[in-house]
Amino acid sequence: MIRAAALLLAASMLGGCITLLPEPPPAPRTYVLEARDVRQLEGAPVNAVVGVAQPTGERVILGSDIVWRTGDTLAYVDQSQWSSRAADSLQQILAETIISQGRFTSSTRSGEARADYEVRWEVLDFEVHEDDMQAHFRADVRIVAPGRRIVASHMVETTAPVSARSSSVAADALARAAREGSARIGEFAAEAVLAAQASANTESN
Repeated sequence: MIRAAALLLAASMLGGCITLLPEPPPAPRTYVLEARDVRQLEGAPVNAVVGVAQPTGERVILGSDIVWRTGDTLAYVDQSQWSSRAADSLQQILAETIISQGRFTSSTRSGEARADYEVRWEVLDFEVHEDDMQAHFRADVRIVAPGRRIVASHMVETTAPVSARSSSVAADALARAAREGSARIGEFAAEAVLAAQASANTESN
């Protein structure tokens, strides 16, 4: 009888311990980073296929987390993430944007198909800044010809306002800044390649 009572007591204590365990945290909110509403560019068509390399940069801003900067401190927005790594999404956004802009023959992610030129870029900033409540996108862009010859380089920087301290507002602002940045990179790439082709034709004549 004593043994049975002890077993019942142990079972009740174990059951109490189980009920005292904290509940698992809620699943993180997931936001999509993608190209949208790309405006077609005016200008002469560019008879070339351009490859888009995956951007380089600090892992903290090119991962799946949404980053908020306060002074020199970086923090991840709690319970929020991108649907895939920012590096992968930004590469896809730029490739799709260039195609939709309509000046190049086509665009592809580097390594998927043969390309005449390549966009290589380093993302230097992809964060929400507390000091001005803006989402910042900044990239050092280089247009590379066959033989790894750089034909043009340009710094692209865009911002989008963050109207509230919420993950959805922050994600939306970062996505808008990235899309505007991609549009500017696509426009720069088209003009740079067109100029490089014209220069090459002049030298050959």
